Amino acid sequence: MSLERVTITIPGETLEAVKTAAEREGLSVSAWLSRAAERAAKIEAGLAAAEEAMAYVDPPTPEERAWVHAVMDDATRPADDCSRGAAA
Repeated sequence: MSLERVTITIPGETLEAVKTAAEREGLSVSAWLSRAAERAAKIEAGLAAAEEAMAYVDPPTPEERAWVHAVMDDATRPADDCSRGAAA
């Protein structure tokens, strides 16, 4: 793998957050940003592939949409219902 030097401009608050995160993980700022950029690029590639694949399938039915919303609501529900049960 070849490395290339680049110059970037980011907000100061973002840079401070990056420095803190990199230090916490024992990485240089450069390594942390490189890893973050690689992850973001993979996400974008996945989204592009999903968008391309969607061209070959029919749109979801209202029932399928409702199921997806129910699953996502359940998956993203705060865990405080569980923590109250554990404390009792």
